[in-house]
Amino acid sequence: MSNVAVHAGRAGVAGALIAAGIGLGAYNAWWVALCIAVPLVIAGLLVAPRPSRLSELPVFRPATGAPSAPIRVDALTRSSLATADLQPTLVTATISPPNDTAYQARWIASMSRGDFRSLTDSPLTALPPDRLPPRAPNRTPDFADQPGKWAVIYPGITVVATLAVLFGVGDAWHVSISLPSAPAVHRPAETDKKATDLDARRDAMVRAVTAKLGPTAPENLLDLRFTDSGSDYGTVFNPANGDATTVYISSSGDVYTTAVPNTLRKTSTFAADDLASTSLTAVADKMAQQFRSAGKENRLETLEIKRSGPEQPIMLTGTFSGPNTFPFSRTIDARPDGTIAELFDPSDFAVSFRRAREALQSAGIAPSDRVVTTLQIRGITENTPNLHASEIQNSGGVLVEFESDDRSGSIVIVPGHFPEITDRSGSASDGFAFDDVSPATFDSVRAQAMQRGSLEPYESRAVDIEMSDPRTDRFGLAIRIELAGVDAAAGTYSPTGEFLAQGT
Repeated sequence: MSNVAVHAGRAGVAGALIAAGIGLGAYNAWWVALCIAVPLVIAGLLVAPRPSRLSELPVFRPATGAPSAPIRVDALTRSSLATADLQPTLVTATISPPNDTAYQARWIASMSRGDFRSLTDSPLTALPPDRLPPRAPNRTPDFADQPGKWAVIYPGITVVATLAVLFGVGDAWHVSISLPSAPAVHRPAETDKKATDLDARRDAMVRAVTAKLGPTAPENLLDLRFTDSGSDYGTVFNPANGDATTVYISSSGDVYTTAVPNTLRKTSTFAADDLASTSLTAVADKMAQQFRSAGKENRLETLEIKRSGPEQPIMLTGTFSGPNTFPFSRTIDARPDGTIAELFDPSDFAVSFRRAREALQSAGIAPSDRVVTTLQIRGITENTPNLHASEIQNSGGVLVEFESDDRSGSIVIVPGHFPEITDRSGSASDGFAFDDVSPATFDSVRAQAMQRGSLEPYESRAVDIEMSDPRTDRFGLAIRIELAGVDAAAGTYSPTGEFLAQGT
């Protein structure tokens, strides 16, 4: 069999082995990839032929018996590019086949150093009939001819074979292998308890802070953070120099301290005693219940405790796991007294109006006071448009802006967070009373907009609606709405819900 056939076969086998390794590794468990797929790929790479200056040349071997053809070597030219025993050698010889006319031929063979010296000393020898060169070569051979096209052909065969086998088999690469089942590995009961008992972890952190930084350190906490891995962090403020130190407790209970950069002041600290009556475990359970009520069984990843700002109330913020398709934020706030912020859907206007009314009353504004300048409600679905830039353009929720003779400000209500009330000094301007508009009016405007835009029912949640007087158009105080990014649904309506104009 010729070298070409042997090497082509090896290239095909190599491609099949590589394909088997890739297929088994991609469609099966990790241990199949490690124990079976990787060795198959390595075997394929080892089997694959590597064309060289010698791989496609016939080896010069004098005949050792009959039948044979006498030859007389007229010239030998041995390559000197390498020092190995076998080297490409240009042979010029006169060949005298039995019962045929003699002819002169030139060919390149792989010749050992010993055969080269032997032919130099004695140019008469013989070759087997299957190793005789052709009578009339197309061109004079050259050392640069090797490996030539074979350097591309063999790898090409390997690639084609790999693709053919890999995609030809398809899903059949998945194999069902039953292994003896190992007993399930469970964390010790005390480890599970540690991961869920946030109150015990808080107490352990306070003890660690005291042990590492002194008895007054628990009175100067900047934040506490508990993770689902069982590792906990506490940042402590040094009132003497303004520095901060993080105390880290690993899941195994080891305690470390690290100095960290800090720009906060004493006004951002709180004391461990401020949380003494707070059940962190109960708070986390209530947070999880909010997500369950929203339709998702999310898992608590982090519980962080810190002041929401200098001299602001202490806030507990839980970060939960969840799919990217979940419309709500993955964070939810709570107060030390156990009050949990509500996860609400802003597109439910009745709920949004209730939350806005409660927030106005908390700000000392009666719903009948004609001080409201803007009432905006924005949904939380991905395709919710933006009427304009505002404090709820990314989060969704409810925005109320107000102005009176002696005060102005805004109220921002975001799902999962407590209302943020901001007071600013400002001059009086014409406003409207919160009672001047109702959920029924907003629902009516949305229904009209959906009909004008030929929207589907599910698109009603992608709403951005606002009652305000921007003083930039002829309508003055009006309701403006956009839905699902559909231009035909955008419109301006009177405060009582009558259509005024297309667009906002």
